[in-house]
Parts: sequence; structure tokens; C-alpha cells
Amino acid sequence: MNYSVISCFLLSCISLSAAEPLALSKDYWQDEAFLKSFNGSYRINARIEPSVTSEQRSLLVSIQPLMAEGKREDALAMLTGNELAKSSAAIAFNAGNIQFELGELESAEQSYLQALKLFPSFRRAHRNLGFVYVRQSSWDKALPALEESIRLGDHDAATFGQLAFGRMQAGQYASALQAFQLAQLTQPQAVDWKAGTAQCLEQLKRHEEALSLLNDVIEARPAETSYYLLQASVYLAMNRPDETITNLDLVRRLGKLDAENHLLLANLHLRSGSSHLARPVMMAALEMEQKAAYGSVINLLEFASITRDWSLARDFATAMQKAYPDASDDKLEQKREYLLAFIDIESEDHPERGAKVLESIIKRDPLSANSLILLARYRAKEQRHQEAVMLLEQAVRVQGHEYSANLELAKVCVSTRRYDKAIDHLDKALKIQPSDELLTYREAIQNLAVASE
Repeated sequence: MNYSVISCFLLSCISLSAAEPLALSKDYWQDEAFLKSFNGSYRINARIEPSVTSEQRSLLVSIQPLMAEGKREDALAMLTGNELAKSSAAIAFNAGNIQFELGELESAEQSYLQALKLFPSFRRAHRNLGFVYVRQSSWDKALPALEESIRLGDHDAATFGQLAFGRMQAGQYASALQAFQLAQLTQPQAVDWKAGTAQCLEQLKRHEEALSLLNDVIEARPAETSYYLLQASVYLAMNRPDETITNLDLVRRLGKLDAENHLLLANLHLRSGSSHLARPVMMAALEMEQKAAYGSVINLLEFASITRDWSLARDFATAMQKAYPDASDDKLEQKREYLLAFIDIESEDHPERGAKVLESIIKRDPLSANSLILLARYRAKEQRHQEAVMLLEQAVRVQGHEYSANLELAKVCVSTRRYDKAIDHLDKALKIQPSDELLTYREAIQNLAVASE
């Protein structure tokens, strides 16, 4: 088995779905640090925010006993039932805060917007409106609100932290990292900020730093599977497949591994030579209700074929066809047909059947270089050298396949003792992709050419 080829293929086609930006954990909204920050927003900051009349202050004071007793619905009714809610930014803002706590996010949004209409530079209203949008995962709205709050002087960790998550969602990892670091100045132990920082570091290829942080994050929240997946992504980037497998398998046993990452886990088992461990994972991926992308499944079939485990590849292909009966991507379907032909020919189980499939593909797509090259190799093995050469001359004209086609042409020429012609093709291949191994092969053919004179 050529593991260097397999490794290159693996790195080019697999990915970890955990690499998607993390979301704020559900626990965050009940975190003591956040609640302390949010509850502080009930207090009036007359120095920079709307002034409060004696009548407004009296109304706010009147709901304090209800708030202390946890009777937030009653407190909210008192605020929203008062005419001041329409004319006072402070009253509208406090109503929004209670609605936020009660999970009435749409009502909270409207209350904060009302407060901002009455007092556009109301810093805490901008901030808390941003919190509403974060909880709704409306990042395109959350970022401007949080940024405006910071522009107005907000330096709260909750604001910087949530801004950082928004920047991650936008793929702005360097900017997100700066925001996370600012959040950690006053909340250094916040797990969400550490996890977000770790993902930023991973995206910026600072893997050792990311790994160190993730160890702390996982210790603090051992039941959060997204952190194991992020750690697996770091391990994968560091070329540590054993640790990657351990993390993915842990998430799988917890019943939280999605179909895409099932395929990755199977791929890693195949890479390590453990096809018996890969098989059940591959089949489980096909049986999941939320299917992986068809292209990802095709890639795994290709990888199984490269490892030359013909039984596994054939069984997976059969199960795949049942799992995706309505696959409509013509390009991927053609690749599947090619792989089945590859299995038939290379396994020597049904080579003639495989050749007929390749002929059908080439008839539909004369520029299918892989099909042309594979069929040419088979024809050369049948001693049908002229036909093999014709196929390869067709393949050599396909951009991106000049190297492989010239190499196969050289082999055909060697088998028919046309050594000078073989050397010409090897020189073309060397010009495209120089290698010591190919140069040594050329020297051997040169010696044969001299000896045959």
C-alpha cells in the first residue's frame, strides 16, 4: 500500500465539521459572570445615558420589590401598562431587560429599539439589543449593535466576548482573537472566551497554543462535545491521527457525531490500516437520518478504493447506492461509475465489466482523463497496445493529466521496446513533476535503449 499517496489524498479531501465557528454555549446565558453584567444594566447611569424624571424613577422603584421576589411578569406588566413606556427611554429599556430575562426576545428587541428611538446614544440599549440578536443567532444585526456600544465607551467583557463570536461567524479570526483577549482581561476564567480563543488560534495555525487552552476548556466542561471536535481538528492539523481518532470516537459513542465526521473517522481508520474498525463507521454514516454530502461519500469510496480493500469498497458502494437513490449530480455519478470500474479492474474480479463501464463514460465524456488512463492500462495488459496509445494520446491533451498520461505512455512504449519514444514521454513527465524516482527510471530505460542498439 502506498501510504504517501494515501496521505496526500487524505489531506486533500477530508475536513472536520467542528471547524465551523463555535456558538456561544447554552450555559453562557446562565453564567454568573454574564448575569452579573446583565443585571448591572438595570442600574441608571445618569452621567452618559438618558436622565430620569422623578415620575420615571418612582415607577422604577415601585417594581423593585417585585423583581426581588422574582415576580418579573408582574413587574413587566407594571412597566408596559404605564404610558411612560412610550415616552421614556429608561422605562422602555427596563421593560426590554425583563423581556430578555423571560426569553421574550422579539418583545425585548422592540423595547430596546423604542429606547434607542427616544435616545439614540443609549449605550446599554445598543449592547442589550446586540445580546438579543446574539441569542437569535442574527449575527449580521448583532455586530453593528455591539460595535456601537463599544464605540460609545462600553468595555464590558460580555460585549467584547459576544462581539468576538460574531467576528468568528464572519470568518474574521484575527479580529475575533483580539476581542476575546479584551474580554478575558476582566473575565479570565470564562470558558466560552477560552474556547473561542482556542478556535481563533486553531484557524490562525497556532496549534500548540490552541491545544493548551482546549485542555482547560474540556476539563471545565467535559460534557460539551463541540470542544472535543475542535480539539480533534487541532490534532488533525498537527498530523496526530491517533488523538484525532480518540476524540472522534468518544463523540461517536456519545451519539453526537454527525455523518460527515463519521466519514472522517472511517477515513482515519483506513489510513491507519484498520479497515475492520472503519467498516462499521462507514456503514453507520450511510444509515444516519441527516446524511453527509454525496460528494463526501464519493470521496470516501475513492479512498477505500485506493487502499485496495476491495471487499470493503464494493460493500460500501452497494450500501451507498441504497442510501442515495436519488443522487442527481451527473459529475459525481460519473465518478462513482469510474470508481466501480476501478474496483472491477484493479481487483481483477470483473475486469471486462469495468472496461465496458469505462467505454460508456468515455463515449459520454471524451475528456474523462481518469477513465481514458485506466482503460488504457487495461488495454495494455491485454496486449492491445495501439488502442492503449490512442487512449493515452487523448488523455494527455486534458489539462492537469499530462503527467500521468505521459508516464503511462512511457510504460506502453517500454513494453513494446520503443525506448527512445518512452524517454521522450518521461522527459515531458519530468518537466511537469521532477522526482528522483522518475529520474532513476529514465536512466534505466536509457540503459535499455543503449543495450538494444
